[in-house]
Amino acid sequence: MRGLLLGMTEPLPEHEEEFNAWYDTEHIPERLSVPGFVSARRWDADEPCDLALPREKRLGRYLVTYELERPEVLETPEYLKHVGAGATPWTRRCLERAAVFRRWACEQVNPGSLFPPTESRALLLACGDVPSQNEAEFNRWYDEEHIPLLRKVDGVLAARRFRARSGTPRYIALYDLADELVPESPGWRAALETPWAQRIEALTEGSEWIIKVYLAYAPA
Repeated sequence: MRGLLLGMTEPLPEHEEEFNAWYDTEHIPERLSVPGFVSARRWDADEPCDLALPREKRLGRYLVTYELERPEVLETPEYLKHVGAGATPWTRRCLERAAVFRRWACEQVNPGSLFPPTESRALLLACGDVPSQNEAEFNRWYDEEHIPLLRKVDGVLAARRFRARSGTPRYIALYDLADELVPESPGWRAALETPWAQRIEALTEGSEWIIKVYLAYAPA
């Protein structure tokens, strides 16, 4: 079973240049030096979060996906020496200034061992929770109908599901896309309009959900 470390961040506007310099020149190289970190990729929604929202409701402009050989990589001494008290001064300064910092440590549950394609130009994040009494049906729908339908849509390069060991909401799906217009296509919309999908929408009403499209990050 592969692992994923997912981070959603956004600096305050006056610190954005330094934040991106830190991410690109220190933070990602540091993480990739840890055994078991396979790759890292940043994504950009190209729109700032609403700072008027409570901090826990903000959705960060930036996303980072760290692909892991296994979830337990995040429990190794090689990784732990870089977090908490082991974080660099630059790391502490940038994170203390962040308007958004959310983190998920995940295990890949479908298909289980797939690494993403490198040619993706966009990524759709679907992250949510479901009431415990509806969890079994939710997972059946996702694995038996929803993911299989979306994998057939033109422009969907990969579709993967994860369960967060830490971080909320707990269920995460990542869709690697040829471009950001794929979720507007007829095939994508049809996958969301089946009777089972509509039933699941009703069963998860009131739960926290994050649905957001990110573009491949390009340094300024």
